[in-house]
Amino acid sequence: GTSLNRNMRQQIILLLGLIFQLSVEVTAFGISHHQHWRKTTRVGRKQPRQATSRDNNDDNGSSYESSASLTKGIVSSLTSLTNSIFQGPSSSASSPSSSSSSPTAGEEPTKSLLNAPTSSQELLSRIRDDYTQNNYLWTGKLDTSAFVSNCTFTDPTLSFVGVDKFVENVGNLVPVVNFLLGEEQLSRSELLNITLNDEEKYIETRWNMVGELNQLIWKPKIDVIGRTKFWYKEVEEGKGDPAFQVYFYDEMWEIPAGLALLQLVTKAGTIANTGDRKD
Repeated sequence: GTSLNRNMRQQIILLLGLIFQLSVEVTAFGISHHQHWRKTTRVGRKQPRQATSRDNNDDNGSSYESSASLTKGIVSSLTSLTNSIFQGPSSSASSPSSSSSSPTAGEEPTKSLLNAPTSSQELLSRIRDDYTQNNYLWTGKLDTSAFVSNCTFTDPTLSFVGVDKFVENVGNLVPVVNFLLGEEQLSRSELLNITLNDEEKYIETRWNMVGELNQLIWKPKIDVIGRTKFWYKEVEEGKGDPAFQVYFYDEMWEIPAGLALLQLVTKAGTIANTGDRKD
C-alpha cells in the first residue's frame, strides 16, 4: 500500500526538498536544451537512428556517455541520499515469477545459474515478462536469474556493476516511487518492440515508461521512451546446459536526460517523450 509511517514521510519530504534544490541548478540548462531540441527535432527523422553495436545513443536522445555531467551528478546524489535513508535491499526487487532457487543479491555466480535461461529465446521471453507482467521499470521486479552477478547496468544517468547493487538501488527507491504515485498507482512499462540479434548476442527492447505522480500538487507525469540492449553470453558450469545470461544492460532514452529530469518539476505534457516528432 501507500501508507508510510511518519518517519518515512519526513524522509521523503527531505528527499523531495533536495530534488527541488538540485532541479533549480539544471532547469536553466534544461529549458535552453529543450528549446534547441524542439527546433532540431520538429522536422526530424521519421525514426531515430538504429543503434549500432554497443552504441545505444541517438542524435537527439541520451546515453550515459552523452548525458551532461550535471545531470548525472544530480541523479547520483539523489541515489546516494535515497540509499542512505532507506538502508537495506528490498526482496521485492526479485522477480515474483522466479522460483525459490533464483539468485538473490550477493550470491555466488554458480548459484545464479540454477534458474537461468538455457537459450536465447528463453532469455527473450523472460525479459519480455519483466515489462509485460512485472512492470519492472517502476517496480524493479527484474528476473535476476537472467543476469550474471557482476552485470554492468548503465542508463543515461547512472552506471554501476552488480545485481546486488541493482537490488539495493531499486529496493530503496520503490517506497519513494509508490508514495509519489499516490493511491491510484498509475504506472506502466509498455513494451513497444523486442528483437533478438543472435549473431551479435543482444536482445533490444523499445519501451515507454509512463507514470502519473499524483501525490505532487502540480501532477507531473513521467513519460519517457527508450531503448535497452541486453548483451548476453553463454555461461557454462559443470555438465549441464549452458546458461544464457545478460552481462551488460545498456539503456538509452529518446530525449536528453536533462529533459527527462525536468518532467519531475513541470506539468504533464510539457516535455515530449521522444525525439521522433511528427508535428
